[in-house]
Amino acid sequence: MVANSVVERLRARIGVAAPSTEATVEAGHVKRFAEAIGDANPRWTTEAPPTFLVALAPVSLHLAEAEEYGKGWLNGGNRFEYFEPVKVGDRITATGRVAEVYEKTGSSGSLLFIIFETDYVNQDGRTVAKLRGTMIRR
Repeated sequence: MVANSVVERLRARIGVAAPSTEATVEAGHVKRFAEAIGDANPRWTTEAPPTFLVALAPVSLHLAEAEEYGKGWLNGGNRFEYFEPVKVGDRITATGRVAEVYEKTGSSGSLLFIIFETDYVNQDGRTVAKLRGTMIRR
């Protein structure tokens, strides 16, 4: 069965880091992001809003083998854990990896769940945040 083959090939990628992405937190980018989300907190002139990291350094986890499963993607949500503020001028490195892969059958058929984790580290080597997200293929 193709679905089982896809799930097994994706499971082989668990824990394998994707190429890292690096970016500098720029004041103008933070300002535009805060405006876009409608958050006028004056703190955002020196720090980045919490979800800014996804816009700053998106990690590409293109999983070609998942394209063989189903016909479309759903976003199963993201959960952040924050350790310290991300400040204007910080250089952030984001590294993602597949954490879990499993399949469920529901009323609309089979669904493939891919759980990914991304670590965000500043220029001093300190982890500032972690992201755990879910991609669903149906």
